[in-house]
Amino acid sequence: MDPLIYKEMLEQESTHWWFRSRRRIVKSLLKSIKLKKDAAILEAGCGSGGNLPLLSVLGGKVYAFEMYDLARESAKARNIATVEEGKLPDAIPFAGINFDLIGLFDVLEHVEDDAAALKALAARLNDGGKLCITVPAYQWLFVRHDRLHHHFRRYSKTELLRKMEAAGLQVEFVSYWNCLLFPIAIIVRLLDGLGIPKDHTIGSKKPSPIINRLLLLLVSSERHLLPFMRLPFGLSLILLASKSKN
Repeated sequence: MDPLIYKEMLEQESTHWWFRSRRRIVKSLLKSIKLKKDAAILEAGCGSGGNLPLLSVLGGKVYAFEMYDLARESAKARNIATVEEGKLPDAIPFAGINFDLIGLFDVLEHVEDDAAALKALAARLNDGGKLCITVPAYQWLFVRHDRLHHHFRRYSKTELLRKMEAAGLQVEFVSYWNCLLFPIAIIVRLLDGLGIPKDHTIGSKKPSPIINRLLLLLVSSERHLLPFMRLPFGLSLILLASKSKN
């Protein structure tokens, strides 16, 4: 990933409407999980650790790994989780520990061999353990923004379900999200595909405080719908799967 883009993401993870909305959407799904008090929780590819406070309130002990030094040190500095260097699919740390919950939040699209990554994570789940992931949706929306962020792909729901099954995981919940902004985002992405605007970071920059707040309220409001319905389309997918008990 472009170092400037990565630095911008680290700076905005706590305040940008998109990161905050995703955390609220994820929280709405994870609150339905009943974890034991001594549960082991892992975030794979934790970035600067913006999701670690969310995972820590679920109980148990939180672990995380991250391949980029700057982000990993930021995550460690939060003093919330045990954070180590790691990489998917073949360098998952914490040998000897299996997990009750693994979070993978907009990471899978950065892994060239995503099938191997899912199988590796499934192997580190306890029987009955859960895997919660978010990924960008629709390959036809793959444009300059994705290339600059080192995405290998975007996902359809069908493809994601197939890869979960191949990894030996049983899907309990899957839905699109970021549905309400979908029409606007299509226009923005199509323009991006044409190289308009020339500033490739414009779609990632944090908007004014008022717009940032309005977008947060709009997109995160979808969390109130997800317990009752699956959204039929959206810019992202969220999925919860489990490892069958032997």
